[in-house]
Amino acid sequence: MNQGFDAIVIGAGHNGLTTANYLAMGGMKVCVLERRDVVGGAAVTEEFHPGYRNSLASYVVSLLRPEVVADLALESYGYEPMLLGNSLYLDSSGDYLLLNGDEAHDRAQFAKFSQVDYDAYLAFDETVEKVGDILAKQWLKTPPKLSGGGVTDLLSAVKLGFDVYRLDEDARWRLMQFFVGAPDTIIERWFESEKVKSMVAAHILPANYASLQQPGASLSMLHHAVGEIDGRKGGWGIVRGGMGAITQAMAASARDKGVEIRTGVGVEKILLEAGKVTGVRLADGEEVKAPVVAANTDPNRTFLKLLGAEHLPERFARDISAFRQESASLRMNLALKGLPEFAALPGAEIGPQHRASITIIESKDHVEQAYRSSRAGVPALPPIIEAIIPSSLDDGLTDAPGTHVMSLLCKYMPYELADGRQWDEEKPRVVSDILAWVQRLIPNLPEILEHAQCLTPLDIERTFGMTRGDICHGRLEPDQLFSMRPHPEAAQYATPVPGLYLCGSGAHPGGGVTGAPGHNAAKRILSDR
Repeated sequence: MNQGFDAIVIGAGHNGLTTANYLAMGGMKVCVLERRDVVGGAAVTEEFHPGYRNSLASYVVSLLRPEVVADLALESYGYEPMLLGNSLYLDSSGDYLLLNGDEAHDRAQFAKFSQVDYDAYLAFDETVEKVGDILAKQWLKTPPKLSGGGVTDLLSAVKLGFDVYRLDEDARWRLMQFFVGAPDTIIERWFESEKVKSMVAAHILPANYASLQQPGASLSMLHHAVGEIDGRKGGWGIVRGGMGAITQAMAASARDKGVEIRTGVGVEKILLEAGKVTGVRLADGEEVKAPVVAANTDPNRTFLKLLGAEHLPERFARDISAFRQESASLRMNLALKGLPEFAALPGAEIGPQHRASITIIESKDHVEQAYRSSRAGVPALPPIIEAIIPSSLDDGLTDAPGTHVMSLLCKYMPYELADGRQWDEEKPRVVSDILAWVQRLIPNLPEILEHAQCLTPLDIERTFGMTRGDICHGRLEPDQLFSMRPHPEAAQYATPVPGLYLCGSGAHPGGGVTGAPGHNAAKRILSDR
């Protein structure tokens, strides 16, 4: 049934649901339209093999803003984060760092490779935290306009400048390094051990697709340093029941506010009349009317596909077509009938190595090799892998005792393959190569592997509607952040088309399960209203 609404939200991912909640709290009648048959977007839990459930795409939590958690009362709807208290860095030679936050333990781990790098890392971490705190203060604020045309814009810019000014001279210098310097230079300035260098290099990977030599590519490290879990700043964890528990809680909260959520309905077109939004047309031809549309889709899909370049200023449309979207990420979910046993850390019982964020990386140069391979259209071999075993903390993810699920994020994997090859044909070979590589570090993998689900960059685009498989809706680089994300004329969530707003990760502050773009977009819509 087609009812008139005050606002339509395209996409029931976490930002879309956040927007819907806040709009409903502001008194608006809201409809959320989701193409898939389940809410959640990339923050979703699904059974990928009989008896095995896992977070299908996004798989860790840290960046979700505590203000959003509180305002939406998510914990009362079942949101329960669980801290991953350990970090494990492995390579194929058997060398490893297993860190747990205990100073004596971690110092001893660093001492295997360097007598000075532990203290250097503490100082480095303090700098990252200081700079990250400045960025975090901006996450729930609308970026100022580049033109500085209004008092509010001016005050926002002055406030950011004041926060920077309060840093000491060294911290301000370090801040500028992160904004305009290359990761390789930063790493070489701070550390001497190749093992520690590789650990720090791995920190730029999750939301990135850049060379270590690229100026400004360190910003993603700051982006991921501003989170917290269980009051632990910079901590990462999982959610009981998988990441879908976040979006299920958001959806329940929204429904209790009167929001209508429809799944299995793809939006085909954003409708205009006299240049203003009037609603959307669905794939089946139905039209749903509202004077406001908040798009949780990425900028390319929103402006060039759902709206159409012909409805935009020519220069704006050209700029959006050049907005860089690609994260070269491949996701795998493993169904395991037993516990993974690491060659470097033997043990048939669940230990700290299992309840850890796990990074498989050979060296700092491994990052550069993987990047250059992917840029040439060749999947990195070996890839750099970030992994977790969420069932080591949450045994409700599998049906049978002693079974486990494991998440792998593999970098770098290009969206377009060289020599005209296609992902649908190449996927089995790439999966085999990845599993063979992981087996070198987890020798019992062939014995316990029941099933391996793989989402290539193309699969991510098809499944979740993310252009070129970009998990962040746009790369996190200096010219694509803050007052320029995704464009100066759309960085304040409103767009050149009256009634059309951005509420997804393609807007400030960017990717990750944060809820910040959704929060900020809703505040802008309510303010305009």
